Amino acid sequence: MVEVDRPGKKVLLVLTSYSKVNWQVNATPSTLIAGILVGGYEEPTLTTSSPTQGYLVKLPSAYEADNSNFKELLGKLNTWFGTRKVDAFRGSYSIPERIRLSSVDTSSAELTLDGPLPVKPRKNFNFRVLTNGFEKTELYLTGPAPGPAKSYLAEGKVAVSPSGKAIYSLKSTGIEVSEQSGRTSTLMKLPADFPAFSWEMDLAYDTKRDIVSVITNGGEGFLYRFDAKAKKWLDYRSLKRLDLFSLAYDATEDRYVAWTTAGRLQFLTADGQPLHSRELISRLVGFGRLYDRGNRRPPRVTIAANGNDIAIVFVSDNSIQNIWYYDAKSDSAMLTFRNENR
Repeated sequence: MVEVDRPGKKVLLVLTSYSKVNWQVNATPSTLIAGILVGGYEEPTLTTSSPTQGYLVKLPSAYEADNSNFKELLGKLNTWFGTRKVDAFRGSYSIPERIRLSSVDTSSAELTLDGPLPVKPRKNFNFRVLTNGFEKTELYLTGPAPGPAKSYLAEGKVAVSPSGKAIYSLKSTGIEVSEQSGRTSTLMKLPADFPAFSWEMDLAYDTKRDIVSVITNGGEGFLYRFDAKAKKWLDYRSLKRLDLFSLAYDATEDRYVAWTTAGRLQFLTADGQPLHSRELISRLVGFGRLYDRGNRRPPRVTIAANGNDIAIVFVSDNSIQNIWYYDAKSDSAMLTFRNENR
């Protein structure tokens, strides 16, 4: 039962669900229901006390605002009616028996098509990420440096030597070492007594020791180390079911910083010993709009770490889409860049 009590107001009511719902809508006599849109994965039904006709439409089930489904829903409302925000949102995983709408919600960026806006960081700093041409390029917390647009590497699985001359690409059986010129390449296969890669995820270059470390998922997961100078595999370590998605080396603290498949920052020693982790995904403003939480795992991000200053970068369609700043000292996070052309 949805009860609408908005005297003197015109209301567009949008009802969505995943499972089939028999919606019943009652409006007070002085409330004008301008339209009722009903959508769901399983076709719903509608009965209403209002003379307004209900329309069965194709809409995603959006039970939370910080979710890609909610963003998609607002996009469709914008296309149909020019709507850029909703005035009231009542979402939950399980629909209560009675929902009453008698007031609008407090103004919130989450309820708008644009979503949360970035804020100016207290301090800005530059860091480097890889392009699709395997070249290091500078970014700032506030976005790419001025200049021609670049095509950025989204998947990871590539590391470059400090000189930029050697490229290390992650393959299913080892690391392919090639020159930036592309003239030569060599596949450095895992030794026979090493566990085979399950799901190879990412690798990072330890600039202090000239070691390339590889992380894999599946089963218990492993961290492997490869000596870039001697061109030989050194060792491997079980991650004990710690599922890591992306990896970065932090030269300032001489450690690795990883992004887990659960959306945590995981810190590791230079030889791969797990240290501590930080729950972060719930504090990255606007991150939930990147995926359908509950049905998909969080998307991969690129990490750039310099001591307590850590940048979290989301790359999609070869473009920098979002940058968040995490201050490990104060344990705080903020959205500092969002691509306005997305």
